[in-house]
Amino acid sequence: MKIIHSRYFPGAKGIFRYDIVYLLIVFLIFLLFWSGLGVSDLIDRGRIQQFDEWVLTNLRQADDLHQLRGPDWLKDFMRDVTALGGAPVLTLISLGVIGYLILQKSYRSLALVVIATISGLLMSLLLKFYFIRPRPEVVPHLMTETTPSFPSGHSMMSAVVYFTLAALLTRLETSNKIRIYTISLTLFVVFIVGVSRVFLGVHYPTDVLGGWTFGVFWAMLCWYLARYLQIHGAIEEPAPEYEGEYEAEAT
Repeated sequence: MKIIHSRYFPGAKGIFRYDIVYLLIVFLIFLLFWSGLGVSDLIDRGRIQQFDEWVLTNLRQADDLHQLRGPDWLKDFMRDVTALGGAPVLTLISLGVIGYLILQKSYRSLALVVIATISGLLMSLLLKFYFIRPRPEVVPHLMTETTPSFPSGHSMMSAVVYFTLAALLTRLETSNKIRIYTISLTLFVVFIVGVSRVFLGVHYPTDVLGGWTFGVFWAMLCWYLARYLQIHGAIEEPAPEYEGEYEAEAT
């Protein structure tokens, strides 16, 4: 499957790569959901809050709001999953990748990872202290959090970091199947991190949706920046496209 034939659009092969288009589709889906919620909020400002609280309360047992609906291990599972979007885990993963890039002497790619991560963190903090939405109070928190609620920092930073790292892997990989697998796995991890924040009662669903939207948007900007710099020779070129993908051009 080809998205745009590069015979007619010479620059398409460099810009419209599969990974970029998939990420754009995901962002548009998040944006449509978020825009729909925003319109509803303008029509009835209490509607979003009611929806958020309804979701949170229905995830808890009616007779004991400290307990999640479901098996006994669910609470510990959600606490473990949410750590994948926490600062310690994201920092360790980022440092590991940075060390790899240093050994590979890919200093420009390293700079892109650092800039994307730090700028994403600053964006998350600025948004939190701009909206200053209080944390949910309708259910007890199953872990301690002190910063404002919107957007979810775990959801946003997991999207920024994991999608940025996925971009590095897909640039080095020649197989489209592995690229699709990498992006799908990234989507799954980012999704379960966001869901865990709602289960733990520390975020409203719309906080998580906002975090996903801003995070994917920021990752998209970084991916396009990487492609632009590659085309102009500022950072390392990715691996060649999957063999046979553009065979039609040779015939």
